[in-house]
Amino acid sequence: MDASPPSKEGPTAPQRYIYTQADMENFRHSSARKELLSFVSAMGRGLTASTNTSTSSYGSLLPHCYDPSAPLATLAPALASLHGSLICMSSTWMDGNHPDGIPPDTTAKARFGNPAFRTWHARLVERSGGMIRCLMGCHVKYNNANVDGQEDIDRILKECSDVGYKAATAEGLTLFPEDKKKSSSKEREIITELKAYLHDSFGHPIRIDYGTGHESSFIVCLLALCKIGCFSWSGNGGGSGISSASDSSASGSNNSGNSGGKHSKSNPNPEIIGHAALSLFHAYLEVTRGLQRDYMLEPAGSHGVWGLDDYHCIPFYLGACQMIARDQWQQNQPRQQGLGQMQHLVDEEGDKSSGATPNNPYLPQETTAKDTLMLQSNVTKSQNDEDRYEPWTPSVIHDTATLQNHRQTYLYLSCIHFIRQIKPNVPFFESSPMLNDISHLANWSKVSSGLLRLYEGEVLDKMPVVQHFVFGKIFSAGWTPSKKAPEAPKWNFVNGPMGDECIAPWAINRGETGGGGDAGATIPPTNYPGGMPPTRAPWAK
Repeated sequence: MDASPPSKEGPTAPQRYIYTQADMENFRHSSARKELLSFVSAMGRGLTASTNTSTSSYGSLLPHCYDPSAPLATLAPALASLHGSLICMSSTWMDGNHPDGIPPDTTAKARFGNPAFRTWHARLVERSGGMIRCLMGCHVKYNNANVDGQEDIDRILKECSDVGYKAATAEGLTLFPEDKKKSSSKEREIITELKAYLHDSFGHPIRIDYGTGHESSFIVCLLALCKIGCFSWSGNGGGSGISSASDSSASGSNNSGNSGGKHSKSNPNPEIIGHAALSLFHAYLEVTRGLQRDYMLEPAGSHGVWGLDDYHCIPFYLGACQMIARDQWQQNQPRQQGLGQMQHLVDEEGDKSSGATPNNPYLPQETTAKDTLMLQSNVTKSQNDEDRYEPWTPSVIHDTATLQNHRQTYLYLSCIHFIRQIKPNVPFFESSPMLNDISHLANWSKVSSGLLRLYEGEVLDKMPVVQHFVFGKIFSAGWTPSKKAPEAPKWNFVNGPMGDECIAPWAINRGETGGGGDAGATIPPTNYPGGMPPTRAPWAK
């Protein structure tokens, strides 16, 4: 995850700060680590938050579900643009039948690491500037725009997603070129920093590997976007949320007690963070799973069967939090006979507000029984009633039918389904013993808290992982690194004329002066066979 060296003309790219154990100790006690962990916690806490949020904001499914038919419903314009770029990357960049596709090299014989990934990553570096400039353009254009109803919100988000998709195509190079005259130095610094985090989010082009460190770089990218105000806008109930990179703090660090009230400009509602992260991670995983499957990226730092997963950690945590939200929703819902009882309420009370349903943390207080019945009707079209009301313990991952039917709406089930898909002939307790052990826990709260501790201990506290983190001005390091990043040599030794000859120590002042080398250097005399003195063993006197 090493960033490219800084350009002499442009802004300084983020740099490594962790080289030694002393740097690692500084990171452990730094505000950067606290910010990152707080942001991850806020993503999970936002999914389980009990706020009075309109159900229409979450598509046609239940509030705790991810609706694949409405992936933009919980995003701000800038994030909708990023979502569109991720969709383009997953649908065209790896499609061998697409004109813009980069198919794997079928002649490669290595078990891991298809060399075609280097071409894929070079394209990411080439087009990332346009993707980030497009994202920032959507943020500036629509952040403070007046929105008139849900139709206007949907139109804006669709437009941003479409333009983000174009930014990731070859057309994006001409649509979003770098213009130093129109952009300020501050904007160029932000774009340069976001590009570095995005480059590190999809694997290493030299090692051709991917792991939790690269996943963390994507989270750092989201954190940086959150700190500059790209998560909130008037369309998702978060207000303007504008904040500069210099005075923003980590989102969610001070919002644990908020429940839909006023939020500071630098800290949007945790529920906004959680649902936006859920949508973006679904799109992000489509890209990374394609890379892992098609280019056979080597698991970076994997513990094999003794680890949680070969590549990921955070999607399991977010998925567990989503399951907690499902449990909370179920506690406030009637069982199977509830539909008939609510229908009776509607027939008897009509549209009167006196027909209010039991308190639901995801519905506004003024919701009527008829409104809830309409919601239930929409859910019934896409989910089986029996599954919807059936309690799910962590052992539900062993139910193949549940995995198949609900993997698109529940992130945890999606992760388990992918593991079973790429390891089809291996028993799950052998291929993923840790996940299998987790499935025996009593509830999802224990799973969620355990996975967050696992991320903190096995990712953020492990030097082999975080030593490749890069830090800029938005995600900044508060200490001086122990040494500078190594630089490539500016010239190499060259044997031959017009270059610096490598002269062996024994060849100094032994005969004729050599040409093309250092002053005073000589070449060996020619009275030996081949012009070189023989090599004698120590005992051959």
